[in-house]
Amino acid sequence: MYNAILENFTGREDVLAMQPAGSNFRPVERGPLTQQEFAEEHVAGLTCYGFYLMRPDNTVTCSCVDFDNHDDQPDPEWQGKADRFYDLLQQMDLQPVMEVSASGKGAHLWLFFSQPVPAWKVRRFWIAAGNRISYEPREIYPRQDQLRGKGLGNLVRLPLWNKSRFVDPHENWEEVTLESIPRTQVDEFDDICISLSVNISSPPVEGGELSERINRLLSIPNSLLTRRWRGDTDGLKGDTSRSVIAFAICCELVYQHVPTEDIRAALTRWCELNDYDKAPHWHSLTIDKAYDSVHTRLTKQPAAKPVNTIAGCAQFFISRLGNTHHFSSGIVPLDYSIDGIAPGEVGILAARPGHCKSALALQWLDFQARSGVSCLMLNAEMSGYEIGRRMVMSLVGGEEEDWLSKREEITEKIKDYYSDCSPPLFEPVGTIDEVEEKIKLHAANGVQLVAVDYLQLLRCSTASGRYEVVTEISQRIKGAARDNDVGILALCQVSRAVEQRDEPEFQPSDLRESGQLEQDADLIAFGHWWGRTGDRDRDDYELHIVKRRNGPVRIPVVKVRFNSSMQKFHW
Repeated sequence: MYNAILENFTGREDVLAMQPAGSNFRPVERGPLTQQEFAEEHVAGLTCYGFYLMRPDNTVTCSCVDFDNHDDQPDPEWQGKADRFYDLLQQMDLQPVMEVSASGKGAHLWLFFSQPVPAWKVRRFWIAAGNRISYEPREIYPRQDQLRGKGLGNLVRLPLWNKSRFVDPHENWEEVTLESIPRTQVDEFDDICISLSVNISSPPVEGGELSERINRLLSIPNSLLTRRWRGDTDGLKGDTSRSVIAFAICCELVYQHVPTEDIRAALTRWCELNDYDKAPHWHSLTIDKAYDSVHTRLTKQPAAKPVNTIAGCAQFFISRLGNTHHFSSGIVPLDYSIDGIAPGEVGILAARPGHCKSALALQWLDFQARSGVSCLMLNAEMSGYEIGRRMVMSLVGGEEEDWLSKREEITEKIKDYYSDCSPPLFEPVGTIDEVEEKIKLHAANGVQLVAVDYLQLLRCSTASGRYEVVTEISQRIKGAARDNDVGILALCQVSRAVEQRDEPEFQPSDLRESGQLEQDADLIAFGHWWGRTGDRDRDDYELHIVKRRNGPVRIPVVKVRFNSSMQKFHW
């Protein structure tokens, strides 16, 4: 057993961590620990040894998630969470190892790899896997994507110190002896990552200077910011120098309402990565110009109005080609498929009743709001009370009876959640006239993304008959998006015909009551929640992308997970 531990619990090979009795851990430059040292010093409780997970090239050969129930951070449900995570990994054909931690009040869930794996990839895997069971790991080891400077990164105690032991979760956590430890093949691990929609092709930006928000924005595949960061100059007119690319990056960060100091740090880091040595004054000037440019873009009249010739239209198209900003959903596989919704576009989110279209729209708005974009929800179906209930569900989960004793705690959590941004605005509506009026009013005050829930409930006084009413509404929704240069997520009901099909298959004509919806929409996505049919896993959810007018559809059927108790989509 000792040999199996020393062969697999490995990381940096030239340094060990040692903690003599009564002192702190310190790094010691030396070779691997021998079995005799491990048995007579570590297991005997005389000197605790640990290892540094991260190798000098920022790879790891093992990694773990930590479950704890310490006095300063109590979590009485830690063991149940560990059980669910263990079961999930086994369902993925992985071979995890569960170790009770040295304190006896927690556990480490380990994976081992046949070859070194980039730390950032393993960390993304743990987060995506946690999303599958609606659990966000408190601590992932290693705790960073890459080493900083001459640092050694995080250390982990070797097993069998104090109360540490290996257990079998399927046998009531009985202690087991490990004569061998299974390792996962790297190519198999990559396949599993892809099945979880983990982005394994784009490593995070080097260095630890970038804020969490910028790293999140740069993780969105094929976004304009991500492409510019990689040096993609498609759509830039004339000059495509590094100076112009840097300016374009700053413009996108300003557009996303990233704080100025974070933009400055990102610009500095990009220049370092691209060997572009510029003075601090140049950095300040570039950022100032970006603010001026974005302010002009957001406050000017829609650019289409001055275009009054076909040649002018062509020139306008070329000027915007490759520079279109998209409001992404934050749901990585969906954003990879369609990028998001652009200003002036109408995206239809359609589904049968109870198939989570409102939850999708709210999560989309919430993601953009937390990125700094001003958003608006216009609702013809739900009251502010009902919207508030869904918000509380997404933040804390559970049932209403559990919330009664936690009013103050939940109120503080809501305040903290939006402490650094403005929450989406909410307005009840009943007619298309009100929708037009409120979009125009709020767009003038900076709103850029609007959700309308849902179109077939709106009334219209200028048309008679349901077909004519919905046709009129569709055309006016499209006009509101175009005239106010906002993106609109329009929620729609789907006809009953889809329920008669053996498999969930959708066509644009499935939109209820008007073919005009199909014609006016720039994007059409149909949602299907398997939890409503009982045919598959309750959390399975599919988004069928059947139309995208202004760009590619990279994944026609996007598969995600839906946690009904929290009204949240995961992947």
